[in-house]
Formats: sequence, C-alpha cells, structure tokens
Amino acid sequence: MIAQILVLTGFVLALISAIQFAAARGWLPESTLLACVGIALGGSYTALDAFAPEVAGQLSPLVTLAWPTEAYLWIFLPPLIFQAALTVDVRAMLPDSAPILLLAIVAVFVATGLIGGVLALVSGQGLMLCLLLGAVVATTDPSAVIAVFRSLGAPARLTRLVEGESLMNDAAAIAIVGILVASISEGLIAPGLYGVAWATSLSILGGGVAGYVAGRSVVALLPALDRLPVAAATLTLALPYPLYVAADELLHASGVIAVVSAGLVISALGPTRLSPSSWYYVHIIWRQMSVLAGASVFLLAAMRVPPMLGDMTVLDFVYLLVVLVAALVARLGVMFGLLPVLSWLRLSSPVDTRYKLAISWGGLRGAVTLVLGLSIAENSLLPMEDRQFVGALACSFVLASLFINGLSLRWVVERLGLTALSEQQKVLQRQAALMSSAEVQADLTRIAEQLLLPQSLVRSVHAEYEAELATGADTVEFESALTERERLSLGLIILATKEHSLIPEYGSGVISARNLDVMMRNTAQMIDAAREGGRIGYNRAATHILDPSPSLLLGRLLARFLRIDWLLMNALGDRFELMICRRAVLEQLVEFNAQSLGPFVGSRMTTLLESVLKTRLEAVDKAIAEMRASYGGDYTHALERRLLFLFALNKGSSMIDTLKAESIISAEIAGNITGALDEKWRSVVARPSVSLIRKSSRARQPERTQEEGNDEGAADQPDEVKEETGENIPPDSGVPPP
Repeated sequence: MIAQILVLTGFVLALISAIQFAAARGWLPESTLLACVGIALGGSYTALDAFAPEVAGQLSPLVTLAWPTEAYLWIFLPPLIFQAALTVDVRAMLPDSAPILLLAIVAVFVATGLIGGVLALVSGQGLMLCLLLGAVVATTDPSAVIAVFRSLGAPARLTRLVEGESLMNDAAAIAIVGILVASISEGLIAPGLYGVAWATSLSILGGGVAGYVAGRSVVALLPALDRLPVAAATLTLALPYPLYVAADELLHASGVIAVVSAGLVISALGPTRLSPSSWYYVHIIWRQMSVLAGASVFLLAAMRVPPMLGDMTVLDFVYLLVVLVAALVARLGVMFGLLPVLSWLRLSSPVDTRYKLAISWGGLRGAVTLVLGLSIAENSLLPMEDRQFVGALACSFVLASLFINGLSLRWVVERLGLTALSEQQKVLQRQAALMSSAEVQADLTRIAEQLLLPQSLVRSVHAEYEAELATGADTVEFESALTERERLSLGLIILATKEHSLIPEYGSGVISARNLDVMMRNTAQMIDAAREGGRIGYNRAATHILDPSPSLLLGRLLARFLRIDWLLMNALGDRFELMICRRAVLEQLVEFNAQSLGPFVGSRMTTLLESVLKTRLEAVDKAIAEMRASYGGDYTHALERRLLFLFALNKGSSMIDTLKAESIISAEIAGNITGALDEKWRSVVARPSVSLIRKSSRARQPERTQEEGNDEGAADQPDEVKEETGENIPPDSGVPPP
C-alpha cells in the first residue's frame, strides 16, 4: 500500500510538471488545465471501476483517499496562504488597505447574502442552505487571474488589489461556512446577518492577534539563523501548520487569518533580520512549496468531482446559472456601489472603472471553493439531499468560472485597454531600450574582439537587436515628453526604491535590526512622498530620520537626573549606527545615480539628483559631528571601531564561505577560521559603556571657557540648514551629557 501511494505521488508530481509546462506555453491557464486533467482522471477512474475494477483498484488510493475532504484545507491551505503573505509587498499594499478589506470581507458577506437570497427565492430551498452555498462560492482564487495580469503587463495596482483580496476572503468565507453548517446540522436558530458578522469579526480579530504574536516570535529568532539559511527556511516551514491548528482548535479563531498575519509580519521584518541571500533562499523554498500544494489540491479535488456532477438535473443547471449571475451582480455591486464610498470618505484613492470591471470578471473560484464544496458533500451531519445540492452546485460553479471567466479574462483585459502603456511609460520604455542597446553594443564589440569575429557581424547583429527593441517604443524624446518636475520626481522615486533595496545588505548583525527597520520605514515614506510631493516631499521625509528618537531624549533625562545610563547607551549606539549606515547607503546612491540612473534621466537630472544626495550627506555628516562634539571622542571612537570591526568580521566570514564553496580550502580549515571569527565577534559586538562619555566630559571640563559654555547652551536651539529646495533640515540638538 505504501509503495503504491509513493508511486502514485510521483505520478501526480510529474503530471503537475507537465501541466505547468503546458500553461507556460500559453495553451490554457494553469488552473483550467488542472481542472481538466483532474476531471478527466476522475471520469476515467469511474469508467474503469465499472468495466475493469482490478485496474481501478490500483488507482483507488489516489481518488478515494481515506481522510475526509476537510483534510485538504488542513494540509494544503496553510502553506498556500503563508507563501502568498510572505511574498506580498506590505508597504505597497498599505495605501490600498481600505479597498482590499472591503473586497476581502465585506464583499464575501454581500455575495453570501445576495446569492443565498436569490437562490432561495428561485429554488424553494431553505434560506440557510442557500446562504451556505453562497458562502462556499464567495471566496475567490487569484492564481489564474494574477498570472494573466502579469503576462499581459497589467497595472501593478490592479494586481495588488486582487492579491490583497485573496489573502483574507478565504478566512471570511470559511468562518461563515462553519457557522452556517453548525446552525443547520445542530438545528440551531439562524444566527442572522448580525450574528454571523459578529462571530466572523471575532474569529478574524483573534486570528490576527495570534498570527502577529507568532510572526514576531519567529522574527526574533531569525537573526541567530542568518548564516544558516537552511535552518531559517526550516523555521518558517515549522510555523504555518501548528499556528493554523492552534488558532482553529484552541483559540476558536480563524486559522487562515492567523497564518496570513504571521506571513505579513515576517514579510515586513524578515529582510532586515536575514541577509539578502538567506532571505532569497527562504523565498525559493516557499515558492516550491506553494506550487506543489496549490497544484496538488486542485488536481486531487478535481478528480473527485465527476461522481458529484453525474446526478445533476436540468433544473440544477438553471440554479447554476442563477448563482453565476448573482455572484457577478454581487461583485459589480461592491465595485460600483461601495468602492466609491471609500473614495468619498477619503479612505482610498479612486479605483479606475476599468479596474473594477476587470476585478469583477476576474473573480474566478478555485481550490478553496472546490474543497469547501466537497467537504459539504461528504458531511454526514447534513441531510443527503442538502449535501448533494450544495456540493454539486459549488463544484459546477468552480468549473463554470474557470472555463467562462478564466478563458475570456485575457480578452477582457485587452479590450479594457489595461495592457496599453501610458505616454510616460512609453517614454520610459524608449529610454530603457536605448540604455540596453548601448550596453549590448559595447559587450558585442568586446566579445567579437576576444573571438576574433569581424566587426561587420557585430554591426549586423546589433542593428537587428536595436530594430527589435524599437518595436512598440515611443519615438518622443525623454526630455520633451516629461516636464522637469516629472523627471525629477521619477528620479527621486527610483533613488528611494534603490535605497530601500540596499538597506538589508547592512544586516547580519553589523547594524541592529531596529535601525534597519527605521531606515526601511523611512525610505518607504520617501517613495510615497516623492510620488505625491516631488522634491519637497522627498526632502521632508528624508529629514525625519535625523530627528532625535524618543528613547534618546528620555535616556538623556534619565542619565542627567537619575544617573541611569543603559537607555542612553542603547539610544546613542542606535543613533550612531543609524547615521553611519545612512551615510554608507547615500555614498552608494551617489555612485548609482552617476553610473546607472544618469543615462536614464539625462545629465541635467543627474546633476540635480546628485545635489539632493549631497545635501543629505552634509546633513548626516553634521549630525555625526554633533555627536562627536557632544559626547566626546573616546565614546564615538569606540563606536566607530566596533562598527568597523563588525564589518571586517562579517566580510571575512563571507570570504571564507566563498573559498570553501570553491574548494580552495577544506571544510576543516574553514571551520577553524570561522570559529575564531565568531569568537572575536562575540567579544566585539557589545557596545561601549556610557562611562566613556563621562570620562571625556571630565577631561574637557577644566578647559571650558565661558564662550564655550554659551555655545554649548546654544546647541539646545537647533540651527536650520537650508537646502536648495527651501526645505529645513533640523540637526540633532546636542544636549550635554551628565
């Protein structure tokens, strides 16, 4: 039996690989192909069971699994939703949090109520049963939709809205289904819309709190596993299943929301706790897990559909049409009736009408709806007729959405003009093509010289390459197509985005995770501010990081009046690290602006952007100089030495790992060197004591003059440093230490 299951598992994995290959060739969306293959296998098994039962018996472990269909949710759903949350750009989704919550939660209630109410009127079935069906089909599966959007180059906001909706609507639908099943099976009085909404809200809130706590716990452990990417990935793999079960069984909260919440926390804080290579490794592992889990559950569930659809009547297909229409009307009602309210209340920027239509038509149902329908069909607590009614309509609804909406979605998106580039995007495409062409020509010339190939061949290949790039590219010049303000804002957004990606490189314990988080939040603010306010907004957001932190201000007071040093020591160490790291990143940005961004935005913009970066560098240098002047050379020298030593140890460990990977040194030699470096790291990583400040302060005390005392008192009043943009940069106010 075990050998048979292992062979069938290998068959399923090979089949999934073939389906993904076919989907990549554009034959059909992956979800549609999985459904087709699964139904074909399920139908083949039914036929074999009738005509060749001995052959069908070999396939029975694959089709008639021993566990109930609810087990599909427990086995496959946690890794699916955790991986989706782990790959989400939390910062980018925050501006659209209101419409995402509306689509993910409110839309589920609207769809449940409208589908259930209309079906009850048409079919004569009980309202609770029809509401149950409405809840089952209310959840959407974005995998096929997002794949289409990305392949067509649809706008990023459209994809974010669909991704955000999918993260939470499963939880709302599963919670409603659970409440309705309990009410029907136990003969309870209908809880009503208010009762369902209250119970669902409590379930979601409890799951969110549990997931946040679990996510923060994992994040706290990640820095210790930074040099062990396999261990870090294994730790994240250990989280979803226990969290899902604990939230669902022990806390009676939403396991889905708990897993999503934990994934979002790790997604937001993980990049500053792990090195970029380790974080990438975690993503690769979860990408593979998600692909296998999603394809497997869809394929295995679809194989169990044919027996359910065999008993459907003509009247059932009429009911299916009613459900399809009601579901579409419900989504359109939310899009055009409720989303504008958010804009009117200024909770969200307006959503383009074309986006609303694409999201409405792209509301495909997938694995979760299929599994929920099958779990209802095999729930022995419900009457047989009710089980068949809900199960058959739910499964047929999934198939109809995949074959009707799924196959036509690409055509709808193209007809709505969502694949067309804006004028600004066309100009940027042309700039990118020109930069690529110049780089390719230089590389072709170098390769031809190395291989002794004629330059005429280089010119021919480059001309053909350039002609291919020119297809669809706008011929308008960059500087004439965009105003100077638009070009400057674009350059600032690119710089802030690049800065956001550079910060995690200073992790691995060299810079504290707290400081990296502060810088990541600050660059996120700079991106939004540059998009909305241009250079003024960018500069205003950039100066916030120079403000003294609340812990630094409180630490000064505690040290001055109560002689409690630990808070001041930590705050000063954090601030010094923050300034040093910010300066290192700014130096990289100056180089990036000159070498990479310059050819893209032009020489005029390159000069302006360099002046903005130089002004930021001067402000940071001023803050560092004020720290040295206020807290003495001994203390800042110790901080500088500590940082430099940590950089050296981190670089040395990386080089030893590289030498070992390239077989230049043996594992034994690498282990000995790494052990010595780790021991030195433990001795250096502690920050210097504030006693050095007092020592420097006492050494300077006799030499102070009245004029110096007046100057020091004036330091409490921060000078204002004018940028060329007119923005003020408040430097650190150096309150003298005790």
